[in-house]
Amino acid sequence: MVTCLSNSFGCLKSAVVDHHKGKFELASMDDVLPLSIYCVAMSELSHAASHRNLMEDYLRACPRGFDLERKLLCNFDCAVRYVCSEWTVEALVEEESKE
Repeated sequence: MVTCLSNSFGCLKSAVVDHHKGKFELASMDDVLPLSIYCVAMSELSHAASHRNLMEDYLRACPRGFDLERKLLCNFDCAVRYVCSEWTVEALVEEESKE
């Protein structure tokens, strides 16, 4: 799962650079957070907090390395908390269907 989180970040970063033809890049985790929120919301994970806890336990068992993954997990945690408390997918789907 940690590898998946890291790979998804790489794909997001590449997609943004490709879309903006190299004129914009995800420079900080603050740039990644809105995309993380969107991805978590659209993925409709049934147990997102459990996934986060499992990844956190794995990273805790590996005290060295994984610096990027720890930052990505922090973003994933924020995204999960935001989606669980603030976001309703049904409202987004209704809003998109009106367009």
